Amino acid sequence: MKSVYRNHVYPHKVTTKDFTEGFKKKLIEDRTLVSENPFIVGETREILLDGIKVNMRSGKINPPLSIDVAHDFPFLKIHFEIEGSSIYTPNNDKSVVVAIPGGHYNFFFLPEVNGTLRYDKPRRETLEILFTKDYLKRVFGTSFKKECSEFGIALEQNLPFLMWENSKPITPQLHNIINEIITCDFEGGLKKAYLESKITEILAIFFNRLKNKEIKYPEGICEEDYLKIIHAETILREHIKNPFTIAQLAMVSGVNQFKLKKHFKIVFGKPIFSYVTNLRMEKAKSLIVDEGFTIAEAADEIGYKNPQHFTVAFKKVYNFLPSSLKKD
Repeated sequence: MKSVYRNHVYPHKVTTKDFTEGFKKKLIEDRTLVSENPFIVGETREILLDGIKVNMRSGKINPPLSIDVAHDFPFLKIHFEIEGSSIYTPNNDKSVVVAIPGGHYNFFFLPEVNGTLRYDKPRRETLEILFTKDYLKRVFGTSFKKECSEFGIALEQNLPFLMWENSKPITPQLHNIINEIITCDFEGGLKKAYLESKITEILAIFFNRLKNKEIKYPEGICEEDYLKIIHAETILREHIKNPFTIAQLAMVSGVNQFKLKKHFKIVFGKPIFSYVTNLRMEKAKSLIVDEGFTIAEAADEIGYKNPQHFTVAFKKVYNFLPSSLKKD
């Protein structure tokens, strides 16, 4: 199995990645790849399980960036675009356009991949989960076609399929699972079992939604208002360093301030201010632990000019000081 990438600016430079057939691995493999060039600066954490490939991407981009991509294997993927945007445009009739804006997700099957990926935002954070057909059949067993509905039929007939024509906003439930996958600190067999259980949980949510069609929204919140609250949360994630005021957030999300504050707490379980503080502390913790930032650098990156103020806020959230994250 092989993937080939070619940057439009430097078409003579080709990146090729080879994988074992069916992503088969007896043992879990976890590695981090670093990109540092004029177009992309960031990291991709790549985890290979048995029949699954998980990519966690985080970095800065010099947009707009276009990359030609081709895979010599059927492409079955869950894609969470936590921040940024991604648009795939095919060069053949065995694929479909896949557009996923920031804060959205989709699940799709492309029998052949030969087209162009375009990124229009200066920063991207994603969780991408690639499967094989055999893996899905292992998960669902003999009820594969029944449980997978139209998706299962498309897989059997080798037809391109988008689970949702328009990518869906990432719900609080999915955000929690995504965070559990990204922050998993188990090792070896425990990590493999844990990640597979979380991926199975995501699949169950997706296919249940596909079968039932009807989405249940929190009591007292209609679909239109629910989507506005999800959009507001996406805006907060994209502006962690300089958070919007309630008035600004209400204006850009299209909902009045009273309804915004009330419904946000219902959907996300916290007032907006507390939620933003948690987002900022999660980001700072990741910068310190995973990227080696100093406490002052992490504080500045999330918008705290005074490291002492950051330390106080961090301790309120985690009940320990950020300095305890630094290894001796």
